[in-house]
Amino acid sequence: ALVPSVSFTEDRDTVQLAKVIYALARDESYATKLAIGTVVMNRVDSPFFPDNIEDVLNQPHQFARGNRYDERSLQAAREIRMGKRTLPSYVLYYHEVGTDADWSTRELYVVWGKYGFYNAEGL
Repeated sequence: ALVPSVSFTEDRDTVQLAKVIYALARDESYATKLAIGTVVMNRVDSPFFPDNIEDVLNQPHQFARGNRYDERSLQAAREIRMGKRTLPSYVLYYHEVGTDADWSTRELYVVWGKYGFYNAEGL
């Protein structure tokens, strides 16, 4: 099922995060799903980005988002919202590996699946 039933305890931010995780990492490992969610929350916690999930997700050209999610994406979103982090707080960026964009100003921290996760500049 692409849209699991949302219980009365599921909040909007968790569902929105699950949609982003699904849109970006639906065919990726669970570790990649957690990493995408961690980047979102690292931005929420960073003084350089908005301080809430909705505003971080709504920044132009940053996070793909659709209308669907699955149980694994929802579970990853729940874990992230409950405080699980798989990357250090200074990893604020992700990018699909193998594309033409120039990421030379950022230091690659790790590659999971088809994504590279990058440090903020100068860290």
